[in-house]
Amino acid sequence: MKRIESSVEITAPVAEVFAFASDWRRWEDWWEGVSKFRPTTETDRGNGTRYAYKAWIAGMTLNLETEIHDFVENVGWRGVATKGPPHRTQWVFEPKGHTTRLTYILEYDLPWPILGPILDSFLMRPGWQRMLDRSLGNLKIHFEEQRGSPRTTEKDRA
Repeated sequence: MKRIESSVEITAPVAEVFAFASDWRRWEDWWEGVSKFRPTTETDRGNGTRYAYKAWIAGMTLNLETEIHDFVENVGWRGVATKGPPHRTQWVFEPKGHTTRLTYILEYDLPWPILGPILDSFLMRPGWQRMLDRSLGNLKIHFEEQRGSPRTTEKDRA
């Protein structure tokens, strides 16, 4: 599997960052390239929860579903694809004094043996990395805004 990782330091307590970032109803507000989140299980938080959503990357719209595993309050969780291209995610929240370090890890496979590595190098990997960096930047901006900083999103900076 290919691996992409992105981290951000957020000036807020881990419980506050975790509560906001783990709420799927808010993901479209700060997570770039994804939309139409909806739970596909009766459980809508924690282990066993499944979410269907659309992701737009490198000019392609993908219909995905992910199931949540290893959910630990204020620590993180893993997401495992149940529909769409094979992928796994991991969200890791680390308290650092008065700040929180959030690390997001994406692991994925492309189903095309010859074309896959070329697509990955030129389209998928750079596209996912930009989306991850901007999304985590948007999350950081959300918390800065709450503390009185002016609102500027990663989209505004581009």
